Amino acid sequence: MNFTNEYVKKYTSSLQSQIKLISIPAITSLDMLIVVNLVENNDKDLAWLAPIATTLIKNPYMTSLYAANQDGKSVFIYRITEDMRSSEHTLPANAVFSVNFNQVSGKQRRVFLNKELEVVSWEYYDNGGYEPRVRPWFKNTKLDGSILFSKPYKFYPSQHLGITFSRRAYDGKSVVGVDFDYKSLSRVAQDMKYSKHAKTFLLTPTKDVIASNIDIDNDYLLESSEPGLVKALVNLDRLVPFKTVMQSITNNGQASRLLITPLNVGDEHVIYLVNLIKEQEFLAMSAYFSSHFNIQNMLFLTLIFFIISILSTRRIARPLIYLNKSLTNIQTFKYRHKKYQPSNIAEIDQLNETMLLMESVLVDFFNNLYHVARSSKPEELSASIVEQTEVILSASSCQLFITNRTNRQKFHLAANSGSIPEFELQSFAHDNKDVFDKHVHKLSGEGAKAIFSGGPCKTGFIIPLMNRKEENIGVLVIGFKDKIDKTAYDRIRLVRNFIGFNEIVLEHLEKEQEQQELFHSFVMMTATALDTKSPYTGGHCQRVPEITKLIAEAAESDTGLFADFSLTSKSREELLIAAWLHDCGKVTTPDYVMDKATKLETIYDRIHEIRMRYEVLKRDADLVYWQSIAKGMDKSRAQQVCHELKAELDEEFAFIASCNPGSEFLAPEKQQRLTEISKRTWLRTLPDDIGISQQALAKKPAGLNQLPAIENVLADKLEHLCTWEEKQKQNKNSKRDFKILQPAHRFNRGEIHNLIVKAGTLTEEERYHINDHIVQTYIMLDQIMYPEYLKNVPLIAGSHHEKMNGEGYPLKLKGEEIPMGGRMIAVADIFEALTASDRPYKDAKKLSQALKIMAFMVKDEHLDHDVFDLFLTKGVYESYADEYLKPEQLDFVDVDGLRAIYIKK
Repeated sequence: MNFTNEYVKKYTSSLQSQIKLISIPAITSLDMLIVVNLVENNDKDLAWLAPIATTLIKNPYMTSLYAANQDGKSVFIYRITEDMRSSEHTLPANAVFSVNFNQVSGKQRRVFLNKELEVVSWEYYDNGGYEPRVRPWFKNTKLDGSILFSKPYKFYPSQHLGITFSRRAYDGKSVVGVDFDYKSLSRVAQDMKYSKHAKTFLLTPTKDVIASNIDIDNDYLLESSEPGLVKALVNLDRLVPFKTVMQSITNNGQASRLLITPLNVGDEHVIYLVNLIKEQEFLAMSAYFSSHFNIQNMLFLTLIFFIISILSTRRIARPLIYLNKSLTNIQTFKYRHKKYQPSNIAEIDQLNETMLLMESVLVDFFNNLYHVARSSKPEELSASIVEQTEVILSASSCQLFITNRTNRQKFHLAANSGSIPEFELQSFAHDNKDVFDKHVHKLSGEGAKAIFSGGPCKTGFIIPLMNRKEENIGVLVIGFKDKIDKTAYDRIRLVRNFIGFNEIVLEHLEKEQEQQELFHSFVMMTATALDTKSPYTGGHCQRVPEITKLIAEAAESDTGLFADFSLTSKSREELLIAAWLHDCGKVTTPDYVMDKATKLETIYDRIHEIRMRYEVLKRDADLVYWQSIAKGMDKSRAQQVCHELKAELDEEFAFIASCNPGSEFLAPEKQQRLTEISKRTWLRTLPDDIGISQQALAKKPAGLNQLPAIENVLADKLEHLCTWEEKQKQNKNSKRDFKILQPAHRFNRGEIHNLIVKAGTLTEEERYHINDHIVQTYIMLDQIMYPEYLKNVPLIAGSHHEKMNGEGYPLKLKGEEIPMGGRMIAVADIFEALTASDRPYKDAKKLSQALKIMAFMVKDEHLDHDVFDLFLTKGVYESYADEYLKPEQLDFVDVDGLRAIYIKK
């Protein structure tokens, strides 16, 4: 049995190497592909496909590589197999690869390529509505960059069983994956069998069959086929990876041996290799080992002599062992920088130096990939490029110059690896434009003097950086103080190749920055449009972000209550975007409501209609005067009655007009008088249902238009009521539970209803529309697809009308439920509104008056105590006032007196 145990150990060691050969290339492919936007690659120019095709050719166990983004767009690269040809007879005979470009809607395109990656043919095809975003390999990946190892499932469209390795890109927008189908994995299982007649299975921790060396279909169940085996598979999670355990079992009535080997795939995932061997075959193998015992004794003696030989040739063996370790390191991706102690054998030293150079090159290359993969900003990538280049080439200095999309001819320094002054590139570029069309240009003679003028560098290289449109996006200038050595010449091609990879990433980051700038300009355009829409809002939407920024900066520098408050560049961007868009919902508020200056104003002031009615009544008084004289009334008496009626009419209208501006509180007795005045009638002789819109006509009661018609001078009519459409009802278009009470009617334009408003000019319905702007802000902002770091913009922007006591709107948030950014914007919003001098409907408050009002709002638990106290004590209000307020608004502010209002003793 000892012989068998020794064989098991050797077998396990072999498995460990084999599983690494399968999994490491797949994981490395995912590591490289997540930094490239594979989905957005050109489907006409397929030059980008070369490294991916090489990966599929070199790794026969992989069946496909693919990627998809959060918009549902995807690209799949398949190696065409015999199974695919047997199921699709129309595949071109010389096609080696199939590349499928999928959209959520529209035509799906498939391109076939030969082994030289030349397009053989292409076609539009039906992908059956394939949706990658609902597939487990896409939706179950995490943002931390970890690799997802899927359960076995049926692939689309082949319906073959298999597993997937997938990984989400660092920006969270796309996922890349690699497939291993059942048939390719079955070849693995065949290679991993313990003996000729052993049944071999690859199992997941949940005992699902991934592959086997026996023929199984998609409906195969291990429980029914091998019941004895399944019964013995217990406590798998307690087994040690890459250590084979063996036990005797009875399976299907036969004595058998079961060997279980846990195999690590990647960093976290485990699969189990199970070998089932009949007892008779297992004992025959043991007997075979026993019969060769004497031979092994002889081998042992031989080994003794061999060891003696090794000891005698130790000086030769040591460098060979060192060389073997270097080879093993490269095979297992464990290469590193190290020093070599020379031997006295020139040929071995030369071979070792070559291997060390190869290992060092690989270390430098993958270090570069590591840094590039983690670069999220152009300046980070630029710094990584120059640092890595300087190390790889042992250069004296390395400087990266980049252009921008508005001017590709002007270079500016993006990164410098050392302390050497900036190279003179611009003038050189003007006189040597052909240099920037070369792959690599060596600097020497006059060219080197022009660029390195006044510096210590004498020679060097220029490597242009190009985007996929063949536009020059930058130049890498490498300088050497001394003569360029052979190692630098040997490695310059490596640098050029990894720079090619950096070109793609740099272009991607530039595109990302363009999109960010586009979004920011759209945000500012929206805010500017809101301020332009109404003179009553002035520059409010542009000034609130400035105050918010000042408050946030004060909080970051505070060492008291806000000592733990800090903003990253992304969280600062989130706060300021929320401040810019905090009132974007006002775009839906009717202008006449926003700008309503009098109670009867809609798109015009209806006081003129009432004035005309009184004009008619005064003309009627003149008619009555002449009619009374004609009937024999004394002329002086008739004139007195006429004058008294006109005076009464003048006084009534003057009273109605005085109630219209809403500048004073309307007492109950005045409301009652308006009601009494409204009872006066006038005679209308013209129809009021002609020359009007269909919408207005629909509101007219049918059959009541008999002329002449007696009407009240002030009236609340049915046609004055505007009902809510179904889509306008609250919470119909939002995922949030708004808690603003919606009035019964959308508008009530009744004349009495409007005139008897106690304070201001807005009715209950119009006040709702003013407050509803924040509901519309939520609805509008919730429709935008944000990157992860901006996902709280709607809540921060929409919460600036909430109150600390929970009595605000629209969500009735209270205290800590209101995000800190929303509390800061609330203080900024109120301070700007109180001090603004560009509002035609009110005078700007002086500084002390505005702050006193806000202090009482803090006392009443409307504003956040700590934020306002910071705003007051850190002089934030002064910084803003000095730049934006008029001189006459700048008066003395008693900070201690204001704090005494809201600080509880």
